[in-house]
Amino acid sequence: MEEKLLFRVSKSFFLPGLGLLLLPENPGPELQSFALHTTLRLTLLQPDGERHTATASLEELTRPGEPAIRALLLTQEDAEPVSPGTEVWWTGREATWEELI
Repeated sequence: MEEKLLFRVSKSFFLPGLGLLLLPENPGPELQSFALHTTLRLTLLQPDGERHTATASLEELTRPGEPAIRALLLTQEDAEPVSPGTEVWWTGREATWEELI
């Protein structure tokens, strides 16, 4: 399957004990087709052209009086901060159990 651009990162921040949360610049329909907590294999393309592979679970943020926002939570222990503008590409497959352990 061909890679698909999911979104560009607006901001990212660490959630202690959970991972690195990536928020989209413009929440679009790309994440709506996945069930919550689906774990995806990704490629992160930073603005400087550097590429990284990552594993992330699909999460949803809710705040009173605001629409829910879908975001991705990088789950690998060595996740480093992600710059705004980084493109998040789905590789076309979900992560396997072996990749999660």
